[in-house]
Amino acid sequence: MSGGRKTLGEVLFAVGTLGIRQRQRELSLTALSTLSTIERTGARRLTDLAISEGVAQPSMSVLVSQLERLGMAERQADAEDGRVVRVAITPAGQEYLDTVRRGGAAVFEVVIDKLEASESALLASALPVFRRMLELTDSEDDSGRRTT
Repeated sequence: MSGGRKTLGEVLFAVGTLGIRQRQRELSLTALSTLSTIERTGARRLTDLAISEGVAQPSMSVLVSQLERLGMAERQADAEDGRVVRVAITPAGQEYLDTVRRGGAAVFEVVIDKLEASESALLASALPVFRRMLELTDSEDDSGRRTT
């Protein structure tokens, strides 16, 4: 790596971008993040999604319309309040996310296969810590915004 010694956070960020650079380009990163949020949290109000993803509500409405046209999300009436519409992931949206994740994983597997056996084992031993990091990023504050 150029630029001297990197912090753990900097290295994790750099490694994380490997999968992003190699991802399918059918959706923007914001659309992909929105679809992932809906998958993780369940059907959400459009306003909540806009806050969660850090975009204006009109932009989120356009994005959700795109996801609907692609068959990846659908608007549903809220069971408790018929005036409220929630956005849910469809089976096609779930399949798309699974495909994107498999593609990203393949990028990392190629690199992991180049490591020495001891390095690969060390990385595998850190898997519980990486899972815990993901759990921590899934927690949200009252505004609906991810706390990271």
